[in-house]
Amino acid sequence: MTAPGTTRAGAGDTRAEATAVSDQRFDAVVVGAGSGGLTVAFGLARTGKRVAVVEADAVGGDCTNVGCIPSKTLLAASRALAERGLRAGDPGWADAARTVLAFVRAKRDALREREDHEVAVEPNLTLVRGRARLLAADRVAVATAGDGAAERVLVAPIVVLATGARAVTIPLPGLDADVATTNATLFDLVDPPRHLAVIGGGAIGAEMATAFARLGSRVTLVEAAPQLLPAAPAAAAELVSAGLRARGVAVHVGAKAVRYERDGGMLHLETDGDAVAVAGVDRVLVAVGRRPNVDGLGLEALGVRVGRGGIATDRAHRTSVRGLYAIGDATERAKFTHAANAQGRRLVRHLTAPWLPLVPEGDYPAATFTEPEVAQVGPSLAALQARYGADLVVTHRVDLAALDRGYVEGHDAGFVEAHAMRLTGRVLAATVVGPHAAELIQLLVWLQRRRGSLWQLSRHVVAYPALSEGLKKVADAFVFATLPKLPRELGAYLRHRWRRR
Repeated sequence: MTAPGTTRAGAGDTRAEATAVSDQRFDAVVVGAGSGGLTVAFGLARTGKRVAVVEADAVGGDCTNVGCIPSKTLLAASRALAERGLRAGDPGWADAARTVLAFVRAKRDALREREDHEVAVEPNLTLVRGRARLLAADRVAVATAGDGAAERVLVAPIVVLATGARAVTIPLPGLDADVATTNATLFDLVDPPRHLAVIGGGAIGAEMATAFARLGSRVTLVEAAPQLLPAAPAAAAELVSAGLRARGVAVHVGAKAVRYERDGGMLHLETDGDAVAVAGVDRVLVAVGRRPNVDGLGLEALGVRVGRGGIATDRAHRTSVRGLYAIGDATERAKFTHAANAQGRRLVRHLTAPWLPLVPEGDYPAATFTEPEVAQVGPSLAALQARYGADLVVTHRVDLAALDRGYVEGHDAGFVEAHAMRLTGRVLAATVVGPHAAELIQLLVWLQRRRGSLWQLSRHVVAYPALSEGLKKVADAFVFATLPKLPRELGAYLRHRWRRR
């Protein structure tokens, strides 16, 4: 089936170009061996299809090699080091910090080797090393290292692009490659920087500021927006900012890095019209965003629609060219490892059983593993009010300190917050801030993605005492606020829904 507005890519001269080498035929070709690509490749191979997966770099993609795995390993190991009470300058501290960084690399490399082995022994799956270029919707040329101009041509009726994304770099005057780093090179450091400047206060920047502050580095965090974690509620961002400052991190929001001077390691900032010079910076982590890896794939020649956010796809992950699919960070639709994985599973189901209905993707949760953790799902309150009207969205919040578990463990910061539809209690969005927030939010994620209600959650029974009692208390707050005025709430709901229509 062809998506509305799609075209079939013509072979034309590109087919003639490909005849210089013998073709290798498969049932499917997946370009990119990251989270989404491996999910599709393994899924289709296990349904009996012959699948080729093309990867120019390391198997596992960003998540395994330069993203989630090394960063979360570093966060866990640096926490363990901090809990030992070692501080910069203490006897044995330098060796301990180097050991942490070496441990991170060892864990990453071990997982990479395991994933290499899993790909190698999977029946029906062939790993092709090299850089891919589309000759047609069903033909992929792969240039392999050491082969000169020779290319292998892979032919399949299904081609899936899962090429991921890479870190955005900025042209900062004076910043050289031996000082600047991104997540692609950060985890190869043997020693922690004396003074790490992090440009970008999103999830990556805030997490790495946390980790290196624990390792004893002096850390300066610079964010151009008025708050850290620009996509998070202001209350959550403020708690993260306070947590970083408590660990000695200098946080500059509403600030922009304008140049770097090697002499003295001076990073110059502009904030609110004022100039600020930060001295002694020996390493700069640039974490200002991600860019889809779509260059050099030959998409323009085939007529594949690409927007600013990546490859345009429909709800079945089809591109504008028949037979060509795209998932994950390379697309406009998903920017998380778990989203790429979910899209991969969704695509495998669709390709294997296309007659089954495709349910909407829904919103994907996000988590930032700072201290405190921040987890959220759904649009912002402002976006919800713009969509439904301010009178139809209600908000309830419970602080962790108000919970018995929070009291006994001394959690004086953190909260559970839910935005819901008036009267019906349908969960529209939620935020959890505090210990294990990424775990605590999962029930709210399930409800939000299934259009579930706080009425349902209020009937849930939580083992006492648990921090997840905060979820139930949020639901109870909604129920107890709604029950006494049901007729009035019904009238208001119907009136405002009618106005919206």
